[in-house]
Amino acid sequence: MSKALDSGVGKRGDLWHFPRMSLIGEELEATLKELGADSVVLLERLVRDAMDLARTCGTGVGETDERGWPTGYFEETAGSFANEPLDFPVDPPLEPIANW
Repeated sequence: MSKALDSGVGKRGDLWHFPRMSLIGEELEATLKELGADSVVLLERLVRDAMDLARTCGTGVGETDERGWPTGYFEETAGSFANEPLDFPVDPPLEPIANW
């Protein structure tokens, strides 16, 4: 097992900083050379899924209000349960248990 290295990703001011992202690629390439064919396919699928997830999530940071909630969150969710009963139904009677 190779020792995982910190990629150094972080923010400097308002800009993202990616100084050592190539290390991730190098470590991935080295790992792929060590694995069998089935493991390579699984790892490649996992990496591609992670990249797709990262693309769809974007930065994950949108505009927020003064308390940190996404802007418009409560306006969009107000009345979501308007037609939903919030009461739980009565439990059915218990089944009889045979005597031992």
